[in-house]
Amino acid sequence: MPAKYLTTEKSVQKHLKKLPLHVHEKVIKALDVIKNNPLSGEKLHGELKNYYKYRVGDYRIVYQFDSKTSTVIVVKVEHRQGVYR
Repeated sequence: MPAKYLTTEKSVQKHLKKLPLHVHEKVIKALDVIKNNPLSGEKLHGELKNYYKYRVGDYRIVYQFDSKTSTVIVVKVEHRQGVYR
């Protein structure tokens, strides 16, 4: 079931502009995949149990899916070394 809406935090938009062009393009394609199938990511555990992660090479997209409003909220897009901090 595809999501109706996909929103991003302002910090994510800022960070996306700083990424290398080839990574930026891959992340944009991945966001389209996430919007079409919000549960395609892997569910996180612990403090981040309400979030999902989606791998894009060495980068991770951390997002939340609200099934009531059918909205995907992208919280972070960062390199795998620092994304969970």
